[in-house]
Amino acid sequence: MQKPTVAMVLGDPAGVGPELVAKLLTQTAQREKANILLIADRDELQKGLNIAQVSFDYDEISEQELPSYSFKLGKPALIHHKCSHPAPFEYGKATEQSGVYILETLKKSVTFAQAGYVQSICFAPLNKQAMHLGGLKYRDELHWFADQTNFHDFVCELNVVDGIWASRVTSHIPFKDIVPNLSIESVVDCICLLHRSLVQAGISQPKIAVQALNPHGGEGGVFGDEEIKIIKPAVEKARQEYGFELYGPFPGDTTMREVQHLKIDGVVSMYHDQFSTALKLLGFERGVTVQGGIPIPITTANHGTAYDLYGKNVAIPSAFEEAFNIAVRMGTGVLNTK
Repeated sequence: MQKPTVAMVLGDPAGVGPELVAKLLTQTAQREKANILLIADRDELQKGLNIAQVSFDYDEISEQELPSYSFKLGKPALIHHKCSHPAPFEYGKATEQSGVYILETLKKSVTFAQAGYVQSICFAPLNKQAMHLGGLKYRDELHWFADQTNFHDFVCELNVVDGIWASRVTSHIPFKDIVPNLSIESVVDCICLLHRSLVQAGISQPKIAVQALNPHGGEGGVFGDEEIKIIKPAVEKARQEYGFELYGPFPGDTTMREVQHLKIDGVVSMYHDQFSTALKLLGFERGVTVQGGIPIPITTANHGTAYDLYGKNVAIPSAFEEAFNIAVRMGTGVLNTK
């Protein structure tokens, strides 16, 4: 079976990203799952290897060599990228230098994906403050990716823990703005995005649960009528128009019980913390974020840069490993649709 090519970047070199990449790629079994294209400053990669006290072999190639390059089993290829910002990196903190580097390496990974050289992207943890210092004009990397790919439809972060995926209709907005941003169309869009992502990850017939907004699901309108006016009609519309296997809407405090009982693959929540809190309690150290809706599969660990852990060789790679595994699965899905 043909293997996908996964672009991998270090995230913020001032955090645990280089260490996580080193710990992942020192594992032969992981390296052999896909063709891995590292886009990184070779010196920062080496610092990650030194911190983790590991090593692995890789080929260094130029961007011009990439279109005709033949990957070797279990041997990543590195395209060396030197940050355009002249200042040296400052480790253990968010800086403009790190932000510029993050944006430049992510930009290259997107460009290679758009050219068809890679099928998915996996990036180590980054920092939004550093990215804003480095020139990010959007509130988060998800909307930056949408701009870079000229994608204008519905997008949302997807969180994944232990095979359970979660999407949300509203995300990084104040709580008071949640209800004004809910509509039948936005709920249906979120259901469709989650279904599409699950299929791309290899789940041919996903089972999806939808959450209610109000306590007890609104109790027939006593505690709120968003379930009656918006959420239930959206579930019925998605079920009738697309034939999706949908359940709910379930009250927020009982959703996880239903997920486990019904063996649900994915959950559509109405706001940021509604189901992601339960997922993080289930396994924070294994959590993955997928940039949902973007036409290129893009994954990362669900935790941050952990600046305070830089250089200590204590970073746990389990979440990043899961992010890589999902990038491989979704990249395979891209290959299978060609």
